Amino acid sequence: MSHRTVLVHGIFNSAYVFTVMRKRLEARGIECFAPSLKPRDGRHGIEDLALKLKTAIDERFGEDQSIHLIGFSMGGIVARYYLQKLEGHQRVKLFFTISSPHHGSYLAYCYPGKGARDLRPNSVLLQNLQGDDDKYQCMRVYSYWTPFDLMIIPPSSSIWPLAENKQFRSLLHIMMLFNRSLTEHISRVILGQA
Repeated sequence: MSHRTVLVHGIFNSAYVFTVMRKRLEARGIECFAPSLKPRDGRHGIEDLALKLKTAIDERFGEDQSIHLIGFSMGGIVARYYLQKLEGHQRVKLFFTISSPHHGSYLAYCYPGKGARDLRPNSVLLQNLQGDDDKYQCMRVYSYWTPFDLMIIPPSSSIWPLAENKQFRSLLHIMMLFNRSLTEHISRVILGQA
């Protein structure tokens, strides 16, 4: 099995946010690719970032090599759009979301722009993503969340019925990316040890 893994950052972040996680995964022999998607605040919407993600993946790996996806925060929703609306499901075997607002976050009302509107509870985009469950039939899906999340409000919005949900007790949203147990679980799944 291929260990090519694409890491998709969240709002206001860049690929840099994955520095620690990436080092830990690469130390286990997992190839990581973390594109920086712009604009970082997602002002043109989730679809715009998903199209840019598709372009970055295709340029790096061609159009049909199998990959795994890890999406952090907004990056999990960008990755879902890629999987469900841009045919990404045809090449992805494992999909992990970390503190992603699958049901929206009320904090998204505090920021302007299309991306923030897309991340609000009951947004048109989130409703459109609720209907393509069949796209996940051939992949394993995980959603990691913390009850202490102050960015995903309520934190339970990161619980995704379609996924195997795992709770970690990280005190802050961003600290999920530094949680050694979380990264170790991802590593074991990718390497076929879990």
